[in-house]
Amino acid sequence: MNSRFIFFLLLLFGGTQSLAQMVRPHPVPDEFRSTYYEVKVNGQVVPVFHAGLNVYFASFDFTGKADVVVMATYKLAGYSGQTANKEAITIDDKGYWRGEAFVRPLSKNSRPILNGNEVRFALSEAGQYSVERAGTSQYKDDALLLFANRPDANASDLSSENVLHLKPGIHYRNVDLTSGQTLYLDAGAVLFGSINVWDAKNVSILGRGVVVYYGPQSETHDDGWKNQKNWHPLTTHNVEGLTVRGITFVGRSRTWSLQTHTTFDATFDNIKIIAVNPQNINGDGIDWYGGGRTNVINSFIRSMDDCFAFFTPASSQDMWATTKNTAGEVSDITIENCVLWTTLANVFRIGFNGQALTTRNITMRNTDVIHISIGNWFAPNALFCMVSPNSKGQAQHSNYVFENIRFEEPAALFGLQNPESQFSGLTLKNITMSGEPVPSLIKNKTRGVTFENVLLNGKRVGSEADIPLRTGSLPIEQPSWQPTSPLR
Repeated sequence: MNSRFIFFLLLLFGGTQSLAQMVRPHPVPDEFRSTYYEVKVNGQVVPVFHAGLNVYFASFDFTGKADVVVMATYKLAGYSGQTANKEAITIDDKGYWRGEAFVRPLSKNSRPILNGNEVRFALSEAGQYSVERAGTSQYKDDALLLFANRPDANASDLSSENVLHLKPGIHYRNVDLTSGQTLYLDAGAVLFGSINVWDAKNVSILGRGVVVYYGPQSETHDDGWKNQKNWHPLTTHNVEGLTVRGITFVGRSRTWSLQTHTTFDATFDNIKIIAVNPQNINGDGIDWYGGGRTNVINSFIRSMDDCFAFFTPASSQDMWATTKNTAGEVSDITIENCVLWTTLANVFRIGFNGQALTTRNITMRNTDVIHISIGNWFAPNALFCMVSPNSKGQAQHSNYVFENIRFEEPAALFGLQNPESQFSGLTLKNITMSGEPVPSLIKNKTRGVTFENVLLNGKRVGSEADIPLRTGSLPIEQPSWQPTSPLR
């Protein structure tokens, strides 16, 4: 009998305290297993996966409450992926944790207790967590990520001829999925390669496994934007109906992570994206080349560039639009209940170069931005950024809603460098930010921005006048008209 089915029967009929507190650690192949940290949940050892650089994660399914113990051993036993740019660990009288440990997002109120090299805390709900020592922020510092999942109630029929089932272990291959197919990765399965979905309908990528991508991209210049097969952990092109649930994507190359091209009706649920290229650049989270009608929910992104980016559906040779003014639309995107960490750039980047892009009906709700980089590339690192170094990006953006967003580090709200673009209809509601906000830049025509219960470092923002601005910023116009499409 299927082991996952037995597990659900025990959950359904057990009725005891011990069954209510079950933990199912996700196995890790020896090639990726690390002893840098030791993790136990409810007394059970949960193996640690070395994603690359200084980033580690441990994954498990559980019911009830999870009592977690993390021991920092920082033993670099064996070789497990790229190690360039790793921070040299220096231990002083405060110990490895520098005197204080944090479990982020802070909104989950998981208060750790530190005792020497050991950290203890409890989790009462599923989610993605980062266990950090004091001062963690930049990409060279250590990161231990915990991916705490509830058991998957949507069990797949793995015997179907349309299911490609990858069992625990390492699978060295690229996978091309066609209409109606499902790729299922067991917990402990590692696909060392790329997933491609091309000209297809109703495709699913499910399970608790890991995709590790390490491709041939240049380390000295950006060619990770190309829309071609085997160039990202997941690449899509001309797809209608896509479900990705429960999978962890690790990108070790200087390339975008999940790139969707003209893809509609997609759901990304409980996915985890980790970029770990040593250059700390071009490791975007999810990029849209046109398309829309997409939900990103209950997910985690640690990007080495923008978490989300919208572009026109350019050809694989014309991303930079040096020869023509490409046009396209990204619309109806909802991002909800997510945890974000960008080590470079922004939460959103909208349009680029010579793109006549239209974006509309973009919503982000109930999301924690646990870290955001401090840098400057034409505009400050921001929640919402539009840049166009060649000043040809004649884009139109409308109807954006950011609601219940919690910044645990200071950032700018706006980095609008491109004067050729136009923006209208933005609602900022229930936004909090720790620390003094970074001054925003506004150089384009921007109309109809609404602030409701926005608190930056404890200061309430009621209008643009309450936002620190860079020199040269334009005023936000406040016309009497309302957007033609309702804000969601």
